[in-house]
Amino acid sequence: MFLVVWTDCHKGRKDEPTYEDHWLAFESFIEATENYDKLLKLDEVYSASVCGVIQSTDFEGLENE
Repeated sequence: MFLVVWTDCHKGRKDEPTYEDHWLAFESFIEATENYDKLLKLDEVYSASVCGVIQSTDFEGLENE
């Protein structure tokens, strides 16, 4: 299980930056990196990462494999 996490930056009140966090889960590293690469092409993406799940109450982590 892999997570792609990213932060968008938009103009907020008085043109000050507003940040919003997002995440998506993927079964394979290939799927995760394909979506990560698409995100990097978007102007509003402030930061992005591909993360492996180590331990989680929601997903199968590396610890369970």
